[in-house]
Amino acid sequence: MTEWIEVLQALTSGPDLSLRGTIRAVHPEGHTENFATVGRTLLVAAGDGSRVWRRGARLRVEREDGTLVFITDGSNAWDFTRDPERPRVGSADQVQYLGDSQFLLRRRSASEWSSDDFAQPVGPVEEVEFAGRRCWTVELAPPPRKPYPLRIWVDIETGQMLGERVEQAGLGAQFVDLLVGQHVDEEMFVWTGPVLTAEEEQQMYRDRRIALEREQTKWFRDAVTDSPIRTRVPLDFTPDRVPSQDPETGAFDATNDRTMLSRRPRSTEGWEPQWGARCYVWSTPKWDWAAGALHTDLDDEAIAHLQQTLHPGEPVDRQRRIDNPRRSRSGRR
Repeated sequence: MTEWIEVLQALTSGPDLSLRGTIRAVHPEGHTENFATVGRTLLVAAGDGSRVWRRGARLRVEREDGTLVFITDGSNAWDFTRDPERPRVGSADQVQYLGDSQFLLRRRSASEWSSDDFAQPVGPVEEVEFAGRRCWTVELAPPPRKPYPLRIWVDIETGQMLGERVEQAGLGAQFVDLLVGQHVDEEMFVWTGPVLTAEEEQQMYRDRRIALEREQTKWFRDAVTDSPIRTRVPLDFTPDRVPSQDPETGAFDATNDRTMLSRRPRSTEGWEPQWGARCYVWSTPKWDWAAGALHTDLDDEAIAHLQQTLHPGEPVDRQRRIDNPRRSRSGRR
């Protein structure tokens, strides 16, 4: 009978023969997985039908239609999930593998096999045929936070994991249409076209944010006022961000580093913002308004000046100062 230590040695240091195959997901109907790329990390998740080429640390993943998902030559990595013509580029050590098929894409290190996360056998090692190959299969103990063991299938010749499944939950992934040991060109694991670096991506996001803020403040100037909004303090309420606006109703939330200004269509009961700062609320015939400031106390005179700037000559009612908005709201519950 094969001992677990023999399987473990094959899993961590087996010969790096080339492998080519298609990954098929095993999951209950309606099950989905969603992944997002964050910061400098390159996240790799091979979905159902993904085509995979592996040789050692080299990896290529395509969708079923041939669209590139990911390439690494072992040193550099290219993530095509956002732009198939201009992938994000980074070093291979920035790559994080996710999902039910992650261990079909890479070998787990020896340190990972010494953990408690599906790393210790809970039954005997058996020899079976799987994916058209002679394989070992064994169940691995779950970590304390998970209820069920994980069954894996390991190719005897190469030590490569060909399938894994949580049988009680019906979740897993496996290779089909598998070919082992065939020649694979080096070019399959390298991208020579245009790329997007992490620095360029961050600059792109900054440019988009600035453009959005400009669009928001232009809306405010057009829909509310294009005059500087200053009170006696003096305090500048002119917003540099308008994160919320409704062109249909005219409602908005506007802010800068020191002040907050909002309005809503007038309601029967009036309206209070969910701010943690001291603020004023008031109503005009058409609107419910709110204004607040950080690190500065507003007074009636400053609010009167602000109202004259925002809606000159309009009658004001229901004006009051809210010293602790959270307490005021909790008192009404």
